[in-house]
Amino acid sequence: MPQASIVLPGNDQPILVEGTSYENLLEALGSHDVFASLLVRVAEAEHFERFDTFDSRGDDDGWAQEVAEIFLRDGVEAAREHVAGTIGRSAEDHYDHVVSRQPVVRQMVAAMAKGLLGAMPEEDPEEIREAVKGFLHERFAEALEAADKSGPFDGIHASTKVIIAFAPGQEGEWPNAEDQSIDGYGKSVHPHCVEPGPLLAAYLSFVNVPKDELLEAWRTRGAPVDPLEPVREPGEFDHAWERRVRRAGEWQDFDWSTDPARPRLQDPETILEVLDNAGYCSIPVMVFRVPLRSFLTRDWDAPLEIAPGHHGKVGQIGLHNFVHGAGHARANVQPVTLPAGRGGFRPTENWGYGYDNVYGLVLAHLDVAIADGPKTEVAPEAPDACPRP
Repeated sequence: MPQASIVLPGNDQPILVEGTSYENLLEALGSHDVFASLLVRVAEAEHFERFDTFDSRGDDDGWAQEVAEIFLRDGVEAAREHVAGTIGRSAEDHYDHVVSRQPVVRQMVAAMAKGLLGAMPEEDPEEIREAVKGFLHERFAEALEAADKSGPFDGIHASTKVIIAFAPGQEGEWPNAEDQSIDGYGKSVHPHCVEPGPLLAAYLSFVNVPKDELLEAWRTRGAPVDPLEPVREPGEFDHAWERRVRRAGEWQDFDWSTDPARPRLQDPETILEVLDNAGYCSIPVMVFRVPLRSFLTRDWDAPLEIAPGHHGKVGQIGLHNFVHGAGHARANVQPVTLPAGRGGFRPTENWGYGYDNVYGLVLAHLDVAIADGPKTEVAPEAPDACPRP
């Protein structure tokens, strides 16, 4: 049986392999410890990373929004798979363009071709050399991938940012602006038209303003109007008067929770301004911009703490209409803590009429700093009481 003697770079002793063809000889060489050790040493020295920020799509806002949407809707593994399929580098390409040109690899090609040709002198030298190159291409690609410690999210550059909306009232689900909204009489959410409902309560609870303070501001703006005790205007039609009476009853029963321990994110006058200008089919949102990689890799079992960015703002809070493209919001300066979990979050710019698409903002003013808040400790269950003897 033909036997090849191959002296690899950095080794004085030849490797002896047997086989009936040069393909068999290459396979035998590939299982030899000396060959495997050299392969690993060269691959590790290369520091190949399949996911490198040099190749990221940092200037592609659409891609960032897409990744964030997949993450929030389908989970982290789906996001990793998508990122890997769009920015991952090929170990085979890296070998062809970089590793194969290194002196040690060229020496390996020459030594292996020489040993194989010595064992099978009847074979075409060029054919053997091409077989050696193909064999090293395959084995080095495997070694480079094995040595790679990078993950898909490592390829997302720190400058890649994404605009996110948090939708109060839809915390436990994928936010929906098509079937859920704040509406009002005459397609208006003006304070005199807005209909009390779950999303309006969620907005008012989120900004943390009590009912009595909002109603007081409402009564004293412009001509005094009491939303709970309407007065019939001269010449007012019956149906209009009946609607205002019915609405006053709805506001009598309408309430929302507030927490004196939390900061107020808007004052009553700002709330009324938002309602004046937002338009119908709106949902409450807090919108901010955050580095995509930090957003993806944080601990989602912990609350999300949001603090001012470099412009001193903590995003914007208000009502936005993703269906028709309208809304009104105001800058927030108070730190906010949002609940643990991905529910209630959604990227804005690939959702109907996106936030920046409608308003054309200076996006840096949406930048915030994020951190993981303390997790709520669950008290252990007390053991069942045993009957006394």
